[in-house]
Amino acid sequence: MIKDIKVIQAVSSISQRAERQRDINKLISSYVEVGILPQLMNNNNQILFGRRGTGKTHILKYYENQFDADLNKTVIYIDCRVLGSSPQFSDTKLSLSHRCSSLFKDILDEIYDGLLNHIAHNPNSNSDLALEALTDLSTSSISEIQSSKKVVAIDKTDEGVINNSGFSIGVKDASYSQGTGGNYGTSKQNTVEFDLEEYEKIVFPDLNYHLKKVLEYAETELIVIIDEWSAIPFDIQPYLAEFIKKSFIPAPMVTLKIGALEYRSNFTIPRDKHNYIGLELGSDISSNLDIDEYYVFDRNPEEITSTFADVLHKHIKSELPENYLEDKLKLNTVNQFIQGSFSGKPAFNELVRASEGVIRDFINIFNIAFFDAQRKGLTNIDKKTIIEAGRQWFENDKSKNLNDLLHNKIRLIIDEVIGNKRARSFLVSRELERHPIIQMLFDARVIHLVKKGYSDKDTPGVRYNIYTLDYGTYVDLINTSKQPTLEFEEIKSEDDIVPFDDKRSIRRIILTQEILD
Repeated sequence: MIKDIKVIQAVSSISQRAERQRDINKLISSYVEVGILPQLMNNNNQILFGRRGTGKTHILKYYENQFDADLNKTVIYIDCRVLGSSPQFSDTKLSLSHRCSSLFKDILDEIYDGLLNHIAHNPNSNSDLALEALTDLSTSSISEIQSSKKVVAIDKTDEGVINNSGFSIGVKDASYSQGTGGNYGTSKQNTVEFDLEEYEKIVFPDLNYHLKKVLEYAETELIVIIDEWSAIPFDIQPYLAEFIKKSFIPAPMVTLKIGALEYRSNFTIPRDKHNYIGLELGSDISSNLDIDEYYVFDRNPEEITSTFADVLHKHIKSELPENYLEDKLKLNTVNQFIQGSFSGKPAFNELVRASEGVIRDFINIFNIAFFDAQRKGLTNIDKKTIIEAGRQWFENDKSKNLNDLLHNKIRLIIDEVIGNKRARSFLVSRELERHPIIQMLFDARVIHLVKKGYSDKDTPGVRYNIYTLDYGTYVDLINTSKQPTLEFEEIKSEDDIVPFDDKRSIRRIILTQEILD
């Protein structure tokens, strides 16, 4: 199958990022449901967490499409990477108020355009009132708070030596004067120029009122999808979240969905007396959806393998002519497709393991292995090719994104976990889950979270998170005497702990703060 020219073109055409897919039909047809979408199909305000490459954008785009034919819903998809201008991100001389209000106005502009489009394409008897309210939303809710103008301040100082004969000799300036006496001399003038910045004030009561009127007259509900939240500068995020809270959270006809990277997000700044700035997670907005938890290989290897087989099958099928796999290649099922592409089940299992539950890594490793097999003249993809592709992907994508500090830390962890214990999983106390090293390694997909909140019987009252090292950290050790234990095993000794209900165990390896620091 891998020598078929149409299949080769299809593999090459797979979009590695959902937003790169121009054809919405291909995006829809390649979607695989794992249980997340039903939890989004409600009017609750929610945050969808997940690391880069886990499929947040794909899910949110699919969610957006669910309302495509619903005339009572207006869906606005906003990509935070295109908001703002360069000064709002890089010019620290601008105040937070300026930077934040400018970004929020960009969001309001997107909403204005979306509502205008809805009113134009779905007219009713109150369309004129809806347009009038929309104009008020754009003008009355936003006002100029300060004009930009140049201010000149002059500081004038007299300088000179005065005597009775009428001579005055300047001390700092080369000046000379002669007269009959009196006050003579030179004057020094310092001029200071500065600009007062201009930005727009958001009038939240007016905004809420006019938005409510627009939705009522247009007979629609508003769904705002904010993707790539973590692209917003970290210091601005909680203030922008505060603007969003005041504008949309109180409105029952507005539903908010946000896609974000958990460890690059800053939704709240606590203040005195239990006050806070921004969105309070769990209260103002739900934050219990995390894509990473649905793709943990070690938690359920068989289910994840089946899901990823479906993912690969749908992605390639969406790039082929209709029914090409069935009619031309006689591959009528997902299993037949996998059998025709790989040398055996172990090879595909190795591909799934190498991806560590990250869809983008899965697609990229498959792509590398597929074209390596082409160059080698193989009729299908074998396990050896998968292992080499996994090594290449780790070196070219993940390892290059680690700075010297992270390289040193991951080496210490590898030496302790793999070198000394011949394992690949370890425990970190919940108190250290926010440690910068853990967050950065997790965000870089070099370590992966297996289970949260494990309680070990030997340390009652202490909760741990269980992490596992990425495939790329030990790929060179596969099939050698130093290869770590790859599977969670049946309990064997008192040194083991049991993280799952089916008695699978791992070694008790606890990373301390000393190692992380």
